[in-house]
Amino acid sequence: MAVTLKQFTPAQYLTGSAATYYTATNCTARIDNCTLTNTDAGAITVTVYIIASGGTASADETIISAKSIAAGDCYTCPELVGKTIPSGSFVQALASTASKIVIHMSGIEVT
Repeated sequence: MAVTLKQFTPAQYLTGSAATYYTATNCTARIDNCTLTNTDAGAITVTVYIIASGGTASADETIISAKSIAAGDCYTCPELVGKTIPSGSFVQALASTASKIVIHMSGIEVT
């Protein structure tokens, strides 16, 4: 068994529709840190899902639901810390306004 520290997402902006930002490939992953930073002048809502392999974004996959992040704020996502992502499962997210929320996510992969 190998445990690897990994940056799951390089700094990137969320889109306005659910998009995949990390997939656990041939490993089980655990999220240790995730931040969402609003670079806009107004509040923006964010939704984050952890989706089982072959699944789609839905209410029962929601971890963060329409969380409002104030202008210039950084949210540290305690809801995601410690979450396990089985092999083949993935993280999707979306923002109410595209290209205004920056996501950073890191953790470990166990193979």
